[in-house]
Amino acid sequence: MKKMIPQCDIQRLRDIPIRDVAERLGLNPGRGKCRCPFHDDKHPSLTLNKARNSYHCFVCGAKGGGPIDLVMGCLNKSFVDACRWLADENNVIIAQQHRQRAQATDSMVTTDVVHLNRLMEKKVLNDDARRFLFDERKISREVVERVGISSISSPVPMSRNVNGGWFIAPSLLIPYTDIDGNLLSVQARYLGREKGKPRFLFPRGSRCGIFNLQVLRDLGDDEPIFITEGTTDCLAMLSAGHKAIAIPSATMLKQDDVALLRRFRSFHTNCHICPDCDRPGECLYLDLKAVFPSLVRHQLPAGFKDYGEYWKEMGHKRLTC
Repeated sequence: MKKMIPQCDIQRLRDIPIRDVAERLGLNPGRGKCRCPFHDDKHPSLTLNKARNSYHCFVCGAKGGGPIDLVMGCLNKSFVDACRWLADENNVIIAQQHRQRAQATDSMVTTDVVHLNRLMEKKVLNDDARRFLFDERKISREVVERVGISSISSPVPMSRNVNGGWFIAPSLLIPYTDIDGNLLSVQARYLGREKGKPRFLFPRGSRCGIFNLQVLRDLGDDEPIFITEGTTDCLAMLSAGHKAIAIPSATMLKQDDVALLRRFRSFHTNCHICPDCDRPGECLYLDLKAVFPSLVRHQLPAGFKDYGEYWKEMGHKRLTC
């Protein structure tokens, strides 16, 4: 079953900080310890080892190699289901899983673009959205308006089909468009605190690989373009004044996407990336470097895990291309 998921994606899940996973599981870790979920623990006895990104209970002996093992043990999930849970919680798109779902639904499900266009007609930012975007992430209001982000405070259907699923709330609604700005789908980013809710959701049948494609319409010859990992980093890049697109992972890039990007001279001469400071970030950089040989890497200062975090703390310092 492990072979169903690319090793690079598995490593990305294993690199998620064990303390963050414990918090999402409701274990309430404090000072590197929490109550052990594997026995009737009255006092915190499960030790979380930050250096090894692992856990060990010195009372019942439970121990594991990292976040995937912890989720498997706490939620009684299989390896694949634990990976899916972690992926949903941390915006990690598992490439093989995505392809299998796509193959299963290609002939049966299409995104209800008419419904999604109506949903996105009136842009609304509720309190949760404003707090997340402006207070926590320091995203520019102009960027939010330009990209067309909206939000919901109560669940709404993903399509006119009663079996088409629902966007959970509160959530951001992030539009994915083609290069001409035509809506392809909408990604929901859950902003609530309820455990077990997927953090990111697309409607069934969505075929979205690149976020913010419309920026390419105004991309001049040899003008710098940044490739980011995920929409939040992309919004931060745009807020810094850079032109940027977001790619979930190199394995998600379809040949049509690559062909489209290669039409623009900048992807041959002035293409940049600021990868996450972990092994999956390094993997993404190397994979994209093989596709775009001129790709220039920018190293984040020590202490910052991704560009979104860097922008939040050091937004006044713009990267130099």
